[in-house]
Amino acid sequence: MNRYDMLELSARLGEQLKRVLPCEAHALYFPQEDRGDGPVWLPEESRLLLPLRREGELLGVFMARGLDAGRVEALLPELPAIVSLCLDNLELYLSGRHDALTGLLTRAVLRESLNRETESIRASFESSQFGGAAEGALGLLLVRFGGMENVIRESGYDFSEKLMAGMAQKLKECMPARALCARSGEHELAALVPGGDRAACEKLSLELVHRLQEVMLPDPYTDRLTGVTPYAGYAVFPQDIDGGRFSNVKAPAVELLRKAGLAADAARQFAPGQNRVMGYGRLLMEGGLIRRLLPLDCVEVSLGRGEGAREGQSFSVWSAGKTPGQPVYKGDIVLQEVRETVSVAEVLHLGDVANPMQPGDFLRLLPAGRGSRMSSLKNVEEESGFADSGLYRHRDFLSHLARMREGCASFALSLVHLPFGGSDAAFGAAVRLCREFFHNEGWENVLGGRFALNSLIFFHPNAEGESLKGVYGRLCPEIEGLGRLSSGSSGMAAAGIAVWPFLHYTPGEMVECARKALEYALLLPEPHVGVFDSVALNISGDKRQCRGDVFGAMEEYKLALLANPENTLARNALGVCLAGLGRHDAARKQFERALLREPNDAALAYNLGTACQRLGDIEAARQNFSRCLELEPSHLYAQLRLGLLAEQEGKLEEAEPLYLGASESNPESALPHRLLARIALHTERVPLAREQLYKALLLDPRDAESLALMARLYLDGGEDAELAESLARQSVALRPEKKSGWLVLGQALEARGLAREAREAFLKAESL
Repeated sequence: MNRYDMLELSARLGEQLKRVLPCEAHALYFPQEDRGDGPVWLPEESRLLLPLRREGELLGVFMARGLDAGRVEALLPELPAIVSLCLDNLELYLSGRHDALTGLLTRAVLRESLNRETESIRASFESSQFGGAAEGALGLLLVRFGGMENVIRESGYDFSEKLMAGMAQKLKECMPARALCARSGEHELAALVPGGDRAACEKLSLELVHRLQEVMLPDPYTDRLTGVTPYAGYAVFPQDIDGGRFSNVKAPAVELLRKAGLAADAARQFAPGQNRVMGYGRLLMEGGLIRRLLPLDCVEVSLGRGEGAREGQSFSVWSAGKTPGQPVYKGDIVLQEVRETVSVAEVLHLGDVANPMQPGDFLRLLPAGRGSRMSSLKNVEEESGFADSGLYRHRDFLSHLARMREGCASFALSLVHLPFGGSDAAFGAAVRLCREFFHNEGWENVLGGRFALNSLIFFHPNAEGESLKGVYGRLCPEIEGLGRLSSGSSGMAAAGIAVWPFLHYTPGEMVECARKALEYALLLPEPHVGVFDSVALNISGDKRQCRGDVFGAMEEYKLALLANPENTLARNALGVCLAGLGRHDAARKQFERALLREPNDAALAYNLGTACQRLGDIEAARQNFSRCLELEPSHLYAQLRLGLLAEQEGKLEEAEPLYLGASESNPESALPHRLLARIALHTERVPLAREQLYKALLLDPRDAESLALMARLYLDGGEDAELAESLARQSVALRPEKKSGWLVLGQALEARGLAREAREAFLKAESL
């Protein structure tokens, strides 16, 4: 155990000592010299100083304030033994958190850290200025090794463990200081990278795989250098979290580990001899393979629900050509049945009948709304979609649809999600039920098709959305009842309806619009029927924004407003996107228009205040933040921003109560404590500043600004400069764009006598 461990475990140490000596606050000091003193009690200041020694080495000094004098004086002779027992407990705790072989964190600790970091991102999502995670992102890298079984069989288990230990050491060397490295499986390593977006994770993964490839040890029997082949996969939070807003995911750690594992497996299958790196975000677009051929022009592919596949998605199929890097086009497929890890797809088109699809061919996702390369089928019959077999196959339906919509001034497409799939009897009963409903409505010219194994698609010429909504509102409960009777299914039926013309969408894009309407319908209460409209576009924009596609999200929000100018949610979301791009003037206009329609929305008032503050209109910002607090008195960020405005004007006596109120109304947030520490430093209350910083780092150990302030405290107090350097390095690694972190790093390096490194840090600070 060392001083770095003591800093990390200071909160746990405080909890243990409080059981014996309850106190109001505590902090750690790291003096450079050990004077050999025992516990020191300062009754006039109500402070107790406890040296923390282990095997004769001073690890630090624990300071407690606000104690009961009688209790302290009675326990004073026993305090060294009590402290020693607490340190023993901390050592046991540390040993349980680290893997004995590699020295890395265990899988359980990795999951704990993942959950903590994702919660930090969620908490800071409203305002990046106060956020504890850099860029509001988190990367998880997962490395698996091919050939380890052969190493164990040929060289023994002990040798494989030595090889894993060498891999773990190389992993720690490759990762940045802010990363947490763990052994997530017997032959699996992981790294949590706060602030890691897709570009950073791709770069780190490529470098890591290259460096791990170099780790080789002499075989104990043959002395031949032996190694294994690493494969890396990565996932990014929140961009790779599906299902609407990322705040709905209940177990983000489990989900990220699963998705990074899927990416690592795909890297092993898809890229042997190449980069051996795959990101989860690329799996659906370019990580699929044909696994085997099935009867009736069907194939099984390696993409399932876990990779984000869904029925109706189209892919082009390619195989490696004779010339390296020149793939050969083989045709198009469409997903019909999506399972957890695999899917069944129907072959739409063959590029060359002499070169059929084979297992191992790889897939490329076709853009949404684009059809396959198959133009149309010839000699199709002009007949109802409810012909003998009940429905057209997917490709036949698309061909008929292209012909029938040509003469229509308007039409509607509806996608019906069934609560059962795979059962021909149940599916046939559902088709007959739909036919009966449409017959009763007088719709004899409906074109029907099988969109996937658990969904139907219907074409209604010259139909209106509201009339269809009523019909499908009665139809969906009937389908659910049919599912309970025929197959015992308790799932829900849903329908998504898209009506053309709508805005600037072309007839060919209506299938994708109907899919978006179905996604909207699945979020609605019974009878789960959604029409493609402004709200559906808003939901689609939210999904794009969650995945990091800001410009795509803005386009969806603008279309939502074009369809319905009164859509306040879309206007607010558009303003948030504009503000994120630095267009605060345009964002302010959107927030003002939204607030006129929703004057009692606290979030809108806060967003407008933020835009005004960024534009330098301080009075308008103050008014809107105050308005936000009137509507929602416990709003954390409104309190903090009002405090910041007061602090910038030198009114510290007004700022401090606002920060105190924020800490009381939001006890889980680290931000008020950091700002209170800054106030304490301005007013030369150094012990109070230290206590507030410890509270801030306890709640958010990755808060870059708190780390920089703590490093400055250690330097100003003449304490351990090496520890101050470590804290400053963590700060600049988390937020390299912050000038304050580089300045305190330069000061720490100067204190250690490292003049050249200090000069480089100061130059970096001047460039910001």
